Order: sequence, then structure tokens, then C-alpha cells
Amino acid sequence: MSDTRQPDANDIRQDIERTRRELGDTAEALAYKTNVPARTKEKAAEVLDTAKAKAADVAEQAQRKIDNLPEPAAQRARGLIVAVKKRPGAFVAGAVASLVVLRRLTRRRRKS
Repeated sequence: MSDTRQPDANDIRQDIERTRRELGDTAEALAYKTNVPARTKEKAAEVLDTAKAKAADVAEQAQRKIDNLPEPAAQRARGLIVAVKKRPGAFVAGAVASLVVLRRLTRRRRKS
């Protein structure tokens, strides 16, 4: 048997509050989805942080490998590291651009 009693004022208030919360959550989600510039900035910051971390890892690995190279090659490698340290932004930008190009190329191949 179903409950056929009339909802009392407390039940109605609870239902209104629940509906308000749900509408608030929905409005917040829609506002986030429509704020493309903010989402783009967030994603760019994430990518930049990831690229910086990977660049630091690569630099550390390179330094270890340089220690095992003959001196003329080691000097060239050290020069490259100095250049990267002077302009890390350019290095990171180049790395990110390369990743974007590679990603687009692989996506095109998958679609073909």
C-alpha cells in the first residue's frame, strides 16, 4: 500500500531545500562549463607545471649521463644545459609546442 497522507509543512520545506541545493549545484556546473577562458587557463597552468617537472627530470638525467661522456661531448652538453637554464621558458614552450603537434598528428592518424 502506498502512503496517501498529505505532506506536512516540514516535508515541503525539506523538498524545497533539496531542490534548491540541486539547482545550485546544476547552476555551478553550468557556470564552470561556460567559463571557457578560465578552464583554458587552468589547463594551460597544469600543462606548464607538468612540462616544468618533466624538464627538471630530463635535466637531472642529462646531468648524470654527461658525467659518463668524453670531455669534448660533455662540454657541448653542458653548454646546452646552460642555454636551457638561461631561457627555461623558451625550452618549455618548445617542448609544449612539440607535444601539441605530436598529439594532433597522432589524432589525425587514428581518424584515418
